[in-house]
Amino acid sequence: MTTLCFGLVIGASTILADPPEITLNGSDAEVSLPDAVGGQSFRVLERSEDFSNWEPVARDYGNGWENIFPFTLPVSPTGQGQFLTDAINVDRRFYRVGQSSSSSLTNEHAASRFLQQATFGPTRAMISSFPGVGSLSGFNDPPYTFYQQWIDAEIAKSPTLLRVFWRERSDPSYVQGADPYEVAHNATHGQQFSYYVGTVANKTPNNEITPSHTKEAIWHHAAMTADDALRQRAAWAISQTFVVSTVGMTQTDIGESWLKYYDIFLRHTFGNFRDIIDEVTYSPLMGYYLSYQGNAKANPSAGTFPDENYAREIMQLFTIGLWLLNQDGTLALDGNGNPVPTYDNDDIFEIAKIFTGLRLETTRTNIEIRGTTNRIDPMRTNIWLHDFTTKTLLDYDGPEGPLTRPTIVAATQDDAGLRQEIGSFLDHLFNHPNTPPFLARNLIQRMTASNPSPNYIKAVADAFTHGHYNGVGTMARGDMSAVFRAILLHPEAREVTLSGDTAHGKLREPLIRLLSYARAFEIAPHSDPLENPYGIVAFKNIANETAQEPFKSPSVFNYYLPGFQPTGSILDRNLFAPEFQIHNDVTALSLQNAIRELVLSGIDGTLGTTKLESNLDLTHEISLAEDTVAGHDALLDHLELMLTPGRLSATNRATLFTAIDTINGDTTEQREDRVEMALQLFGLLPEFNIIQ
Repeated sequence: MTTLCFGLVIGASTILADPPEITLNGSDAEVSLPDAVGGQSFRVLERSEDFSNWEPVARDYGNGWENIFPFTLPVSPTGQGQFLTDAINVDRRFYRVGQSSSSSLTNEHAASRFLQQATFGPTRAMISSFPGVGSLSGFNDPPYTFYQQWIDAEIAKSPTLLRVFWRERSDPSYVQGADPYEVAHNATHGQQFSYYVGTVANKTPNNEITPSHTKEAIWHHAAMTADDALRQRAAWAISQTFVVSTVGMTQTDIGESWLKYYDIFLRHTFGNFRDIIDEVTYSPLMGYYLSYQGNAKANPSAGTFPDENYAREIMQLFTIGLWLLNQDGTLALDGNGNPVPTYDNDDIFEIAKIFTGLRLETTRTNIEIRGTTNRIDPMRTNIWLHDFTTKTLLDYDGPEGPLTRPTIVAATQDDAGLRQEIGSFLDHLFNHPNTPPFLARNLIQRMTASNPSPNYIKAVADAFTHGHYNGVGTMARGDMSAVFRAILLHPEAREVTLSGDTAHGKLREPLIRLLSYARAFEIAPHSDPLENPYGIVAFKNIANETAQEPFKSPSVFNYYLPGFQPTGSILDRNLFAPEFQIHNDVTALSLQNAIRELVLSGIDGTLGTTKLESNLDLTHEISLAEDTVAGHDALLDHLELMLTPGRLSATNRATLFTAIDTINGDTTEQREDRVEMALQLFGLLPEFNIIQ
């Protein structure tokens, strides 16, 4: 067996001339890793068996060497003198260490980059008012104090709740209910949204927002205009785990039930995960969507058994996933090196018994109702439908110690006992060791990176487990404020040196790319009240353009799968790129057409409705677009800040400069043409569509 390492220079990346030392230890190679060096640089250890195909197996971006997916080879210890252990199971293997430099970002670019991750898109006001953006030093240094201050301020903001917004602007007969989120109608707003009483639709005077468009319009308005920008963005990420969709559902135009369901995530964005799974479980909308509303215990003589949908999905999609995980998201293997399933069909059959005996609450007034259903209030219990037999649960090693096939049985066979059984199983999942890493990976993918490292996943999972990140949090398991702090403040999200890693970053969701244009260029209702009488900013029916629309996921599996691997280099490296599942030859063009339409015409009859128009405000951009070299540079500098902070290549910048320079003259109309052309071209750039 031969093991060789060497050094050379390829392209912009330097392959270090001082190769790593290798010690053979039985069938393992221990590869020494260079000690930490100062400066902005990214280093990667690669291996090959043929001098041609190289696989990254470890990296260092200023915080010491770490392993990376998909190989996750052991790297130890921390600090100086680190080495990687690799099983040599081939005739020969070669190793090399490469290094690339990365320039640092200005404070403004760094703030904008952060806001691309933490919100639906930066605005000029958010960048200019970002804590410490004018500081001379320390802005981007760990522990990222200024970013922490921004997060603190966002968490302290009152939530913009969708149901509250709707109730204040719909049925004039609404009064304040016992539920604090069941507010009264606000007469100063009048009737801006349609609503149902019984089966009768009460539309707005000119039907500006139809019943089927109401919930989407309110979601879009909040995403583009609400002050609590982090909460809105984080709730969207959570909602893509707990999917309820109008696809295949009835009563899709009854807005209040859908808005109340989404508000679960807005209210608990920075609360506790245990509260989320509790409210989702008792939600009448979820009960209907996953068919356990009215679920009855088995009747063997009739050949009927409890529906298993929710029992399956609460495990597979909402909490623990399919395979047993270590805290860092790597697969936990059995003695033969095989993955270990978290549950099997027998477990599903057993757990389905727990979710029997939940029915819709009785009808009442002061809600939007249709017929005799009540899909607003949490489901009530019915003991005659519930299976009170002893249930055997999943075995695992949890925070309270090993649990081997534990059982639950109701203390009393009444409503309290039924709720106790459900609560015990939700506690069981909440305390399961898989829940923190499973949720961590899913939320990281939605916010910052498609292929988070084991270190990153572990940091977020630890924040969930211990209830804090860097000492900030409630110290209670499941603290979502700690989870989102960890996602956004971890060095893997903040350090720009990782731009040298071709596996880092993510394709932005098409819906978010469109929203980011609206936010960056200050979308506002049409100035003529006849064109937009209520000041609502909302797209309509954009699923064809973005393959996404709120409340319209094609299935409970979301718009795309977290494990999706597009063919090509990503699949070849066994990496993941979830959003590419809805990025194809159709949507790649339709999204750019939507951006073009937004730039040229705003939200009108193409992207919205002619009765609810909104426009971008390009006054600032037009003021920069002088027909001079300085004017071109000023415009491109500004657009780079808003759309591609710190990522615009010199080649693409030169191409953009040439394109806008073709528009001669310096009238206001020509400046506007120059801005509109630049904005359309920016939407095509890989630096805009991908964030790192």
